[in-house]
Parts: sequence; C-alpha cells; structure tokens
Amino acid sequence: MRPSSELGAIVAPDGGDPESERIARFVQDLLVVAAAVFVLMGTYGRSGADPAYSRLATVYSLTEYGTFYIDRPADESPILFEERTIDKVMVGGERVGEAVRGGRIISSKPPVLPLLMTGEYWVMNRLFGWHLDTPEDVTIILYWMTVTLVGAAYVLGIYVFARTLAVLGADPFSRIVLTCAFALCTQLWGFSTLLNNHVPATAMALVAVYQTLRILVGGAAPKPWRLALIGLTSGLTLAIDLPATVFPGLAALALLYRHPRETVLWGGLGAAGPLLVHFGITYAVTGSVLPVQSRPELYLYEGAYWRHPRATDALNEPKLTYLFHMTLGRRGLFSLFPILFIGVAAGLRAVVRRDTAHRHAILMGFLGFLVLNGYYLAKTDNYGGECYGFRWAIVSMPMLLLMGLPLMDSLKRGWRRAFLLFVLAVSFYSAWEGTRTAWRASQEWTCRFLGPVC
Repeated sequence: MRPSSELGAIVAPDGGDPESERIARFVQDLLVVAAAVFVLMGTYGRSGADPAYSRLATVYSLTEYGTFYIDRPADESPILFEERTIDKVMVGGERVGEAVRGGRIISSKPPVLPLLMTGEYWVMNRLFGWHLDTPEDVTIILYWMTVTLVGAAYVLGIYVFARTLAVLGADPFSRIVLTCAFALCTQLWGFSTLLNNHVPATAMALVAVYQTLRILVGGAAPKPWRLALIGLTSGLTLAIDLPATVFPGLAALALLYRHPRETVLWGGLGAAGPLLVHFGITYAVTGSVLPVQSRPELYLYEGAYWRHPRATDALNEPKLTYLFHMTLGRRGLFSLFPILFIGVAAGLRAVVRRDTAHRHAILMGFLGFLVLNGYYLAKTDNYGGECYGFRWAIVSMPMLLLMGLPLMDSLKRGWRRAFLLFVLAVSFYSAWEGTRTAWRASQEWTCRFLGPVC
C-alpha cells in the first residue's frame, strides 16, 4: 500500500486496475448520495425521547428567558420539555439530608450542541414563524435540527472515511468493503436519523484524524489552515462528546511530536473557540469547569429520577459481566457488529509485528479504543440506557474499521472471503435493526438468545 497526498485523490495502489478505481469511486459517491436520501426520508418522527427533550428544554429557555436554567413554572410553557426528560441535574443547591434542594435545574447535556440548536431555531422562528410552543411545529423543528446537525454529520463522515482510506493507500476492494461497512454495518446508520451527540462527534473526530493522517502519512504540508481545522474539529469533538476526544487527542499528540511549534500555534487557535465556549458556559452555569457527568451529586436532588432509577438504569452488574455484555454479549460491540473485530485483530497484530502497515497509527488507535472502553467499563453500568447497542462505542467504529485495513488483503480469497461476507451480513442486520428501534431497550437480536437487558 502507498499513501495518497491529495484530498480528492483515489490512488491505484501497486498499479491497480483503473476500471476498479472508477468502480470504487462510484460506490463511495453512491453511498454518500444514498445516505443523504435516507437521512431526509428516515428522520421524520424518529427524533424524540430524552436526548431531544433535554436539549430542547435548553433551547426553549435560551430563546424565551435568556438562560441555561430549564426549570420554569408550569403555566409559562404549554410544552414542558423539562418534565419530559430525565437528563437533567440541579446546580447551586444545598444538601438537606440525602437530597439537594434549593438549586436550579439544567440539562445534563454539554452546552455547545444545544447552543447550535438554539441558533438554528432562531433562524427557523424568524423565517417561518415555527415556535416550540406549538406541538405541530416541534415535530418539524426537530426534524430539521436532526437532519442538519446529525444526518449531515453522518453523510460527511462517509465522505471523510473514504478519503481517509485513500490517504492510507487502500486498494479498490478494501475501499468498497470498508466504506460500505462504515455506512451500513455500524450504529451510525441507525443513529443518523435521531437527535444525538455521538454521530456529530464521530464526524468531527474523523475530520481531525483524517487531516492528521494527511500530514503524517500522506505527506501533506502542515499548513496553518489544516492545523487550525484539526484544532477546531478536535475542540468540537470535546465539546459535543468529551470521551470521544481520545482519538483526535492521540492524533494531536503524534502531530505535536512531528510539528510541535506549528501544532501548538495554529491547532491551539483552532481549538480555542469551541473550548472557550464549552468551558465558559459550563463554569458560568455550574460554578465549575468539570462536566456534570463527573459530579454525581448533581443528579441526586430531591425528586430526581436518578435517586431511584428504573429498568436498565437500575442495573448494577458485576464488572466482568458488564464487560462481557458490552463486547460479546447482548449489547456487544462485536456480537452485534463483528466486522469491527478486524480492528482489534489488526491492533494485536501491530503489537507483535513490526512490519504491519501503518503500525504506529494502528497502535495509537488501539490505545484509544482501550482507553475509551476502559473508561466506560469503570464509570458506567447501564449500557447507555434504553437504546440499541452500546451507543458510547459509536466513535470507535470508524477507527476500528480503519485499523483493520492491513488485514483486508488476507480476507479476499477462499474461506476468508466467505467469513468476511458473513460478518458483514451480521453487522448489516444489526445496523438495519438499529434504524427501526434505536431508542428502545432489549430490541437487539442478541437479547433473543441471551435474554433482555433487564
């Protein structure tokens, strides 16, 4: 394999067949167009539940009252988004016995994505008169927010993923298989039509990793605009889904080692905007720069759902059981999407074999995967709540597919090709199920064999 050095270049590794190159490019373009059509047609009516209502509560408070606090008297809003969500915390209160009282309620979601939603809502309100007080308008407002902030990120992710494979010198067969796997055999497909932070964060992380690989592998110059873009997308990743920053963060460390002065200057300038907004708002509203997820006491105010959680949220399984089910069991990353295991296999191979193509990049990706899942193993116990699959692993999925590129040559022939088709088929089926039931618990086909989550 050999790298490509230009954004739009789809190389023909080792003198590959030009016809195969055209087919690969056509399939990639077709996937981008098909994804855009799917997002436009599939989003309608599928964007409710806590992840939407928690953020809409912030949007409503910002536009109506100019504050991030979402607790309001019942007679001030016909549609009480705050009452419809459990994703909220109390700040500024005082502990009385075992509960906290006297504080203000805010959404537990990071502030940047709701802030972007607020800007979009302001435009829609001014142009079309749509208002969050009107139930019929809420549906169409939420539709366009989901299409523009989540669906568009999914489409962008497919495009950037394909470009990253080109930088890594993937042959046409590998580009077709892996791009199809990214688009149709991961949780990104199902979550592309639902309001959530995982898909936008994954797209931003991919852009940062792609531009970093262009410099470190593809031989592109570390121009100020490119480093600023890496910083911007890394900062947005942190502001939208903090744990997902592990991948652009490790990429930035490699870039810092190769180009320290330019990375600090231009990358820092690019990251400054989203980071200042994120930490500034968090501090102003909560009195601390720490995310509310790291402060469990904020969830335990009087009357809070999280004092007496139910169903999936009440799980307290042994950590080994939890690890099994988040990897190979009923919510398993690899039982539901076995195509992703090629990334783990490539990571283990890179540990022991120095001749592995793009070894250092694979090892960095493998480290990021281990750190991310180690964090969720230690800090969580409910698999991401009532959703299809282990949604917190979504950002890992494109990284695992990219890591598996060196193994693709060995999967082209004989029984290995049949095995590849099998794991793709299983992954596709899981992803397809996710497009139908992404926010419902125990809907995975694995639960029909291993039992429901709770």
